[in-house]
Amino acid sequence: MLSFAGAQAVVMEGVTGLVALDPEAASQGALMANRAFAAGTVAQVLKRHGVWRTVVTAGGEQIEISIAKRSWWRRGATG
Repeated sequence: MLSFAGAQAVVMEGVTGLVALDPEAASQGALMANRAFAAGTVAQVLKRHGVWRTVVTAGGEQIEISIAKRSWWRRGATG
């Protein structure tokens, strides 16, 4: 289980990797994800709906990125 900051770091690292593979296509998705974290949008959506999703295009493929919030009492149940 990751903290919110840890999840943000993993998402941004993954998106950065996609930008390295396909700079032109993935850069817009990377900017959108970065803005969503910076503006607090991701935290608000997680609090309200429990999951945040975005799609980044790289190499002609759409790649879904998502973060799901789990209740503290369920953390141990899934390993």
